[in-house]
Amino acid sequence: MLWLSSVVAAAQADPIADFYRGKTITIVVASGAGGGYDFFARSLAKHMSRHIPGNPTLIVQNMPGAGGARTVNFIYNVGPQDGTMLGVPLAPAAMAQLLDPSPIRYDAARLQWIGNLEDSVGILFVWHGSPTKTVADALTRVTPLAGSGKSSATYQLPVLANALLGTKFNVVLGYPGAAEMEIAIERGEVDGRAAVWQTLNTTQPTWIKDGKVRFIMQNVLKRSPQLLDTPTYIELAKTDEARRIFELMAFQNVTSRPLVAPPGVPKDRVAALRRAFDAVVKDPVMLSELTRAGLEIEPSSGEEVQAAVERMIATPPEIVATMRKLLE
Repeated sequence: MLWLSSVVAAAQADPIADFYRGKTITIVVASGAGGGYDFFARSLAKHMSRHIPGNPTLIVQNMPGAGGARTVNFIYNVGPQDGTMLGVPLAPAAMAQLLDPSPIRYDAARLQWIGNLEDSVGILFVWHGSPTKTVADALTRVTPLAGSGKSSATYQLPVLANALLGTKFNVVLGYPGAAEMEIAIERGEVDGRAAVWQTLNTTQPTWIKDGKVRFIMQNVLKRSPQLLDTPTYIELAKTDEARRIFELMAFQNVTSRPLVAPPGVPKDRVAALRRAFDAVVKDPVMLSELTRAGLEIEPSSGEEVQAAVERMIATPPEIVATMRKLLE
């Protein structure tokens, strides 16, 4: 009987729970405190423990710098590889490996992607008073758009559209952030900008509700259900090269609010963390908290993000070289 009890106890043992019980997981965020990445990371830290075997404590550490590369370099090369350190990179973490590799000390395809909280829908919109109302108008009229910097989609997408589709967008750089760009749009300094649908719907819901903006194009692999009448950049591409470049840009949406583990974390722990992520994004307590903050999530599983990143990193070098040249 004692032998049988030992067998049952061994069968019921959970090595994942045994490992995590009493431990602390540090989530390192590639931005400063108070921003969107930090908010989502702290929501995960607050609620994800309930879904990880062993219920470890989760804490957040902010590590901005080097355009987000500092955090990913750290967790990839310096931090523990046992599943007690995770990262929240910036959205371009994988794309940066292709376009600006100088500060990169990691391989995004070897990172173990746990999940993504927001499958972003990139949009290019104009104010309702702009003479540019359609893609056809953008092909013939110089349309001023607000932009922040050359590493931002506010610059990259319009510039690529000019080069590959023949549009005539004029990106006015130097706006510090979304708030300043949106004030400039209301004042008539510029006609519109590239943005993210989910963010605009949160920060300027009346613009959408009252028809104050028109959506010209969307940066996604397939049309968003909210924007079925708006063409994608990929649809508008006239060559295979252009289509591949816009596909590469669209892959970035799958890493807009990601959670990653370094490459050395054992596969069984990665699997447990992925299932915990899948559970927490359905957790009514966390969802209620996000709703009160005016936020919604459109999550992707770790497996989906991993596949998208691997496809991104496997983009043929000649496509990447052309894209880099166009963005210089």
